[in-house]
Amino acid sequence: MRASWGRMTWAEFGRCLARDVVDALYPSLCPLCRAPAPADSPTGSCTAHAIDLERGLPGNRCARCAARIADALAPGEPCARCRIDPPAFARVLALGDYREDLALREWILRLKHGGRADLAHPLGGWLGEHLARRVGAPRARGALLVPVPLHPLRRFERGYDQADLLARAAALASGGVTLRILRRTRWTSPQGAIEAPSRSKNVHGAFAIAHGGLEFTGRAVWLVDDVLTSGATASACARVLREEGAPSVSVLCLARAGELRVDAGDRRVSS
Repeated sequence: MRASWGRMTWAEFGRCLARDVVDALYPSLCPLCRAPAPADSPTGSCTAHAIDLERGLPGNRCARCAARIADALAPGEPCARCRIDPPAFARVLALGDYREDLALREWILRLKHGGRADLAHPLGGWLGEHLARRVGAPRARGALLVPVPLHPLRRFERGYDQADLLARAAALASGGVTLRILRRTRWTSPQGAIEAPSRSKNVHGAFAIAHGGLEFTGRAVWLVDDVLTSGATASACARVLREEGAPSVSVLCLARAGELRVDAGDRRVSS
């Protein structure tokens, strides 16, 4: 029973009893595997698929691109790549690490490749809440959330644009505004594919403004995507937005992933 019987009215007691009966007859099920989920699970999932929404990115991270940096460096130091060739975006906020947070990775894979468009609603909602926690609710309410667009052919293949769905759900949770201002101008190979050119060359000139005349003054601009790996795609998008007048662009994503390289045996390993 959720409350003390001695302090409840009859109406409150009836509602509480009804909830307990419903929970007993129809326990919550994990959205991913349909296993029973604990009643106090913040993500409504089973223990194996629970996401720690408070943790964020583990370890010492670059202040700009959120890549892992040596623990010996001071927190907030930029990584070597950002010192030499800084991306066009200013910072990255992510729910977790793609390679370390196995439960989060499973959610993302189901959303992106498993046809589970419905998962964008809770995932995007957690993104919006994460944004509000990290930048403050007032700033989050005024933010412009710009999804990284899919090429129309890829959207047709998948049936939906997961970044667009995430941005919409994040805007609902944070009070921000979804702004579908970017479009893909050409097909690009999947980032990290063996046959693809370098990541930056792969996305060079691949994005453009869908419609102009927007006023960015005083508005925080956040690119929304599922996973940030090298940051080449996000940087290309941010560059276009800054050329349009956005004073600064940041990235809001579900997970930050280390890049992949190919070793001498053609096995893909994390760098």
